[in-house]
Amino acid sequence: MKSKIGYFYILLAGIFWSTLGFLVSKINDYNFSSEEVAFFRMVGGFIAISIYGKITMPTMFKITKKGIIYVLSIGIVCQFIFNISYMSSITMVGASMAAVLLYVSPVFVAIFSKIIYKEKINKIKILSLVFCVIGAFLAVTGGKIQLEGLNLMGVFAGIMAAITYAMLPIFNKNALKEMDNITMSAYAFLIAAIIMCFRINPIETISKIDNMRVFGYIVAIGVIPTAMSYIVYSKGILKGVELSIAGVVASIELVLSVIIGWTLLGEDFSFVKMCGVLFMVLSTFIAVKAIEEVEENKEINSSTVAEVATDSQK
Repeated sequence: MKSKIGYFYILLAGIFWSTLGFLVSKINDYNFSSEEVAFFRMVGGFIAISIYGKITMPTMFKITKKGIIYVLSIGIVCQFIFNISYMSSITMVGASMAAVLLYVSPVFVAIFSKIIYKEKINKIKILSLVFCVIGAFLAVTGGKIQLEGLNLMGVFAGIMAAITYAMLPIFNKNALKEMDNITMSAYAFLIAAIIMCFRINPIETISKIDNMRVFGYIVAIGVIPTAMSYIVYSKGILKGVELSIAGVVASIELVLSVIIGWTLLGEDFSFVKMCGVLFMVLSTFIAVKAIEEVEENKEINSSTVAEVATDSQK
């Protein structure tokens, strides 16, 4: 039962994250730049998650010296650069294509894990990455190699978003030993918001909010795909859902982002592009099989070692 509740929380996180592209597009309609939208998201996320954190864990702002280094890294790379890149991609190539490009991140996670943590890349994991790349190609280009009409800067921004997004689990592996995930998220949002103040004029940006509709979108982007998604995702992990399985369940974000972009925002879509999205979702499921194979091998190796030790004692 505890595990089922955990899956439900992860599913909710994916649903909340899928609204990001729609909200960014709506706020852009009021002539806000990508950096200004990112600023609103980080400030709103920090306020919302801090209120939740202070209610549920009064000591949430306590942090170690080593933890400060981690939140600075996460705030700059995984929030500031990521949000600027992702929202620029949404503006240039649309919400659905930006979401698809973001889901190339497993390729970079595998590369970074290999380089930094010396993790092995088995055959199933390679197959998963191949499916991911093929899916991204089909979803972005519709199967056409011609570059005419394709916004290359938007694609580059989307890939940059995928790279910085992939750095989050790399940093998390050690950062979560120093602090709670909610604490880490709150500080990361704050750091990103402060850095953005040097890129925009906060007072001038806030003064551009001239009606309740855009104010509602701004509040929503800070609460729904930011604070709420991180909160329920953390709850899901705390319920015992493995990170690999969480990635599969949260992939509902990609499908919903594409559907929202296609239906509510009128973005171009096709059967080939939908096949690309399905390829990418399938690659996530294959990745889980790769992880299961690694775990099985570990268990077999452990059993073999135990048997050898037992035989030697005899």
